[in-house]
Amino acid sequence: MAVVLMDDKEKWDDFIEKSPYGLLFHKWDFLKIVEKHSNQRLLPYGIYRGENLICVSPLFFKKEKELKMVFSPPPQMGIPYLGIVMSNEYDTLKQNKKEGFLNVVADEIVLEIKNYAPNYIYFSTHPGFLDIRPFRWNGYAVEIYYTYIIDLNGSIENIWNGVTKQTRKDIGKTNERIRLENNKSVDIFYKIMVDRYREQGLNYPIISASYLKDLIDTFKNNISLYFAYCDDEIVGSCMVVHYKDRYITWMGGAKPKNNIHANEHITWELIKLAKSGGYTKFELQGAGMRNLCLFKSKFNPSLEISFGLYKKDTLGKIAEWLYLNFKRKKWF
Repeated sequence: MAVVLMDDKEKWDDFIEKSPYGLLFHKWDFLKIVEKHSNQRLLPYGIYRGENLICVSPLFFKKEKELKMVFSPPPQMGIPYLGIVMSNEYDTLKQNKKEGFLNVVADEIVLEIKNYAPNYIYFSTHPGFLDIRPFRWNGYAVEIYYTYIIDLNGSIENIWNGVTKQTRKDIGKTNERIRLENNKSVDIFYKIMVDRYREQGLNYPIISASYLKDLIDTFKNNISLYFAYCDDEIVGSCMVVHYKDRYITWMGGAKPKNNIHANEHITWELIKLAKSGGYTKFELQGAGMRNLCLFKSKFNPSLEISFGLYKKDTLGKIAEWLYLNFKRKKWF
């Protein structure tokens, strides 16, 4: 097998489009926007078997003084999944060939990463890509992440009946009070989210409003921003990513006000939009956070898992601790 740094946008995007593991986050222009705003070097690796491209792996490299890091995705970009993307051929193979296929891919990627001598390595996987054993065998530690999925293949009536009775009542009360509008007011959205996180003593984990603007301008057909209004006041917002069969509630939220159930209204309206748009999976992120599960589970989702893979030496551990306890946590 051959490992190369790719520079062919068309070939890369065609691979992502055909792979069942390819997401909007993997698209070439998305990665270049991330490179621009993260100030990290994009390493768009492709792995070939003969003439056939069998895997791509977008990595990002950053060096700060003596600290060298490899990410996929980088922090502060809001990207839930990146890591490796296997070809559409992979799922058609018998298990023994799958394992041989993946073992070689993992070994090649691990070897390439070693060339950068990083102190800290982190990458995440697509939900449904379950076999991360080759990375464990290469010394990577593993974290399990959870997300909620609502199957949209059934009728909208069946999906509605799966929602808890109390939530259906709450949504019914909002129909005449709350309206949901699609617009591009990224600055307003970003300020709302910054203020919301600040109330909790946290930094908003997205690097800038200009990053989100670039994404929305580039992917007008795949990223949408919605605001919920009650009496002309914004009571909630949500940025969604819709690509292939998947509709992801990417970021956003609502601050409870006078018990108007803005979050319930937003979620149900987006479910209806996703269903009418022909999407088959509606993703409610945040299933790994206990304080969010009570709300999100009201919509009768199922669980999907993904993995975070990481390796760090002593310097990497110190850098991670400083990031988690200072840069990410508090406003000073």
